[in-house]
Amino acid sequence: MEKIAVLGPEGTFSDVAVKKYMDVYDLPMEPVYHPTIEEAFHAIGQECRYGVIPIENTLDGYVQRTLDLMLEMDVSVVDEIIIPVQFALVANVSDLSELRKLHVQFKASGQCRNFINSLHGVEISITESNMESYHKARVGVDGEGAIVPIYVDTSDFTYFEKNVTDMDGNYTRFIVVKADDKDGSPRLVRPAREGNMKIPIFVSPLVDRPGMLFDILRTFNERRINLVAIMSRPTKKIMGTYHFYMEIDAYTGDFDTIMEAAKLIDLKYNLKIMGAYLM
Repeated sequence: MEKIAVLGPEGTFSDVAVKKYMDVYDLPMEPVYHPTIEEAFHAIGQECRYGVIPIENTLDGYVQRTLDLMLEMDVSVVDEIIIPVQFALVANVSDLSELRKLHVQFKASGQCRNFINSLHGVEISITESNMESYHKARVGVDGEGAIVPIYVDTSDFTYFEKNVTDMDGNYTRFIVVKADDKDGSPRLVRPAREGNMKIPIFVSPLVDRPGMLFDILRTFNERRINLVAIMSRPTKKIMGTYHFYMEIDAYTGDFDTIMEAAKLIDLKYNLKIMGAYLM
């Protein structure tokens, strides 16, 4: 059975996403849970061929480490899943005023900022996953609590607040990542069916110069190619040098035009296409 890497343990939003993915496509896959995004990513191409990795949240934006790992590793993006995300507070207290320590996952903290900022005199403990927050609070002493997925079992806690998310319409987008084939098969394959598609790319200029980013964007604009995202990430080599992560939203009929633009940009700026998948 094919294995798929997931940020765990069971019960995380990543777990919900991978189960939705398997259900939609009726895929008999075995989830393998990892304590960090980094470990889940590095399992792809090792014990797992696939992985489901969080990339973007409505309230807290892109997961920066995911972007870095996408560029560093030999993987392709083959699909995405979007799920609703809401958080609750559970705690070993009888009243919120007794809360002394709060466990919260690093991205969840940005989605519950208003609630966290309303707390006074509370130590904030950052975790790698929402279920790590849950388990730390469950075995913790009186005065400890956690921000957790709204659907978790609250029976072990004396205090429960149903919704501490900054906004009701909050979603997280997960990418489905596949290890590149060792036989040299192309990362990019035109989708087999017609429809709307997304193409994630990285542009990695070797040198900086005035007008460089404008030149890249103009190449897409002249061909009416729609960019729905652009993020800069440091190259980690020289201060002030960046990779640019972009996402193209297009129709499959525009595939050849996009490839033409990509080739022109690659001649000057080193472009890496991460895949093309139907939306």
